[in-house]
Amino acid sequence: MKPINLIRIITLISIPFFLTYCTEDKLGTRQKGMINGLVIDEREQTPVVDAKIIISPSNDTLTTDFMGYFEKGELDPGEYTVSALHAGYINGSENVLVSPDVKSSVIISLLRTGQIGSFEFTDNIVPGLDQDNVSLNPVFQWGLGYYPDNVSFTLEIFDSGSQQLIKRLENITDTFALVTGLSFGNSYQWQIIAESGYEIITSNMRSFTTLNFPANPVIYAKRVDGISQIFVTDINGSSHNQVTHNNFHSWRPILNPQKDQIAFLSSKDLNSQLYTMDINGDNIIKLTNVPTGGYFNKGVGFSWLPDGERLVFSSYNRLYRINKDGTGLSLIVSINPERHFREVDWSPENDKIVALTVGVNRYEARIVLMNTNGSGMVEIVSELQGALENPSFSSDGQYILYTNDVSGFQSTDGRQLDARVFRYSRDNQQTTDLSRHKPAGTNDIVPRFTNNDNQIVFYNARNPAGSSRNLYIMPPETTAANQRILLAEDVEMPDW
Repeated sequence: MKPINLIRIITLISIPFFLTYCTEDKLGTRQKGMINGLVIDEREQTPVVDAKIIISPSNDTLTTDFMGYFEKGELDPGEYTVSALHAGYINGSENVLVSPDVKSSVIISLLRTGQIGSFEFTDNIVPGLDQDNVSLNPVFQWGLGYYPDNVSFTLEIFDSGSQQLIKRLENITDTFALVTGLSFGNSYQWQIIAESGYEIITSNMRSFTTLNFPANPVIYAKRVDGISQIFVTDINGSSHNQVTHNNFHSWRPILNPQKDQIAFLSSKDLNSQLYTMDINGDNIIKLTNVPTGGYFNKGVGFSWLPDGERLVFSSYNRLYRINKDGTGLSLIVSINPERHFREVDWSPENDKIVALTVGVNRYEARIVLMNTNGSGMVEIVSELQGALENPSFSSDGQYILYTNDVSGFQSTDGRQLDARVFRYSRDNQQTTDLSRHKPAGTNDIVPRFTNNDNQIVFYNARNPAGSSRNLYIMPPETTAANQRILLAEDVEMPDW
């Protein structure tokens, strides 16, 4: 059995007694004051014997006894600094106010210079060594075997390829930190620097790799601290990763067919304009300088061409085509100025454009189909009472999804009561209601086919204005309500 340290026990018992009964004891009427105190080992809480005590500015010196105790009387009233020195320890000091006829008590804790090595990191560190599939917004965690006073941490993250420092978070007082803005499928190295009043230590460098961009991604916008940001998840909604980290709104994300770039709208320049970026949020390029709005259209009318190199977008009564780097702006078609384009989609088969046009009254909406040069325009859906929105092609270009509020309700704010997803067949011009199992009192809005057309992504919201929009996925031929699977809550404008 390990022997009991009697001196340590006595010291631990003595400290609270010392603090309770020795501080500011009355000395009588000598008009002088006294300082008494203990010097202890900070970690072991045992007395430091024969420590040298220097009291300034009186320059009195003395040493501690076998209990680590010292006292000095006959001091003039005033403020003093009491310093403790001992070989093998880092010097310590405390300020003490001496008053007439009072014992002023102090405890000075010293840290051994030999204990520097015990201030070290534990193995409880996340992300772990060579960990794979780390989130783009991970929480880093670490721990210390011994915590000195006033310790703070710095987290450094480096790109493994370039060895460039890409993130540095300083003055962390917790043993964890949330990091945002990492890239898909990239390798990183990271370390923690811990700093106290006595020393600075650095953890071993650890490496990790972030998860790859989902093979079947779903992208959407969601507000973070009041700012609309772009997120990506997979078909199961299992991992939600923030792509943009801007101080301005970014919304209406649409993936190109090659799944390597995202087109989106941004309020960076006050008025909404069309931008592109890589799927990891890098290389943001502004495409448009012409207005991208129109009647009941805040710029949402745009789509990629099948080659992934160009986009089509609406501007009032005109449709334009533009390269993904902002060059090559060209007019496709213009219509009667009394009607404006609102939404548009380009067929993956590169043979047709589908668009929604509206008049001064938002309920004067029509879905039109035209050739890719703007010719041969025909109406395929029109003269409906309720809101008509969201035309988009299937991956083979043979079907067109859209939504219609079958309640026929009309209001100045565009509120809908029973919006449903419909599928229009170009082969036989037949229309099918795909929202037969939608909960009553809700709206299905902004539908998009998946790559193989065997699923539809959309969001559902209760019909009161301002209700949260939740992202769902379902098969086109939905036969039961439980086939409608929730992917994410409180989202805006999803795309597949």
